[in-house]
Amino acid sequence: MVSNPIRLGVCSVLMIMGLGSFVPRAFAQASVGSGPLTATLTDTEPQTGVLTVGRVKMAPGITVQQIGWDDNVFDQPASESPQQDYVAEVQPDISAFTQLRFVRLSVYGGSALTYYKKFDSERSVGYDARGRVDFLLSRVRPFFGYGETRSRTRPNGEIDIRPRRVEKEASGGLAFDISPHAVIYGAAYQVRHKFAEAFQDGINLGDSLTRDSYSYEGGFRTDLTPLLSMQLSGSYKEDRFPANATRNSITKEGSATFRFATEAVITGIATVAYDDIHYSDPGVRPFRGVVGNVMLTYPFFEIGRFSFSAGRSTEYSFDATEAYYVQNTAMLSYTHRLFGEVDAQVKGSRSLFDYSARPTEPAHTDTLDTAGGSLGYNLRNRTRIGLNYEYSRRRSPAFSVRNYQRRRVFLSWLFAF
Repeated sequence: MVSNPIRLGVCSVLMIMGLGSFVPRAFAQASVGSGPLTATLTDTEPQTGVLTVGRVKMAPGITVQQIGWDDNVFDQPASESPQQDYVAEVQPDISAFTQLRFVRLSVYGGSALTYYKKFDSERSVGYDARGRVDFLLSRVRPFFGYGETRSRTRPNGEIDIRPRRVEKEASGGLAFDISPHAVIYGAAYQVRHKFAEAFQDGINLGDSLTRDSYSYEGGFRTDLTPLLSMQLSGSYKEDRFPANATRNSITKEGSATFRFATEAVITGIATVAYDDIHYSDPGVRPFRGVVGNVMLTYPFFEIGRFSFSAGRSTEYSFDATEAYYVQNTAMLSYTHRLFGEVDAQVKGSRSLFDYSARPTEPAHTDTLDTAGGSLGYNLRNRTRIGLNYEYSRRRSPAFSVRNYQRRRVFLSWLFAF
């Protein structure tokens, strides 16, 4: 049991971080009980780039992820003569929100269009669709969600190829409003991760990574201050691999999430959790430890902005021999206004991939370092056109074929109507 002085001290710190003013407001945050795909849907209407059609609020936009040059398209080591190409990646999307007397609906749709000038095999068209409906029956709110994503991108820092994959989520649950600022909920969701036949280092990702996840979650969310909310939850998850049952696992997790409103001095989200994961393969170590992620932004007077993110998580390795790895990542960026609407940004990140799941195999830690800079011009609706440079380098002491370095020079543009 935490002593009263410690508890009061923690609450005081959180209140100071969340306070900016005491104007009542609604948090623009994910609805409770959301699965991994529908978690990006908010429970309040969009405030920027909004078009109104009757009772429906819509926010269309276009994101130009990159138009430029990549000197190592396939993340190849220097000994294999890396291939370079010109690439363009554009993502049009739209989100919509409406709330009637007895129902609330939030949906999102987008498409990812990727073009390579020389390598036809890397061109792709993907899509992302998600939706959630909440039935507002007094304080009781049944809800249902569905999401589907089809893409051809690198799923994480370990995999160097771009496999075709599909993710589908079906979720549902029940929420009960204790007060205008607090809610308890229970939810269940199923997520399907399907990889098409694609090979890395001779391993078929369709066999090694295709899986079904079944999750059950319960929790409580409340507004600690007008600018800070807290969510406590516990969950149970089973991962089942149809092609290799020895990779199956059971995860028990307890977590706490704090969300800071956009009006606060520090904005963003912070989650800390404790995972207890057991694997069907008796030769794989269980994982017990702290995981989580932090994404925070802090303004520097009126001329700059610091952004910090960090995360710790477990990920399935595409190689069943490795079983899983623990990834630790930290990123720091600083954006400085030079004059007028022109700014400059520098950023750097480091990721550590800790492979030590099997006692019978030698442990090793891979690293992935990224550094870059950007010169940007800011338009309305938080639109920014940027000229970017990025350098990445990966090092693996166990597999030299995974060592590479990569440079990119590209334009980016975030546009909102």
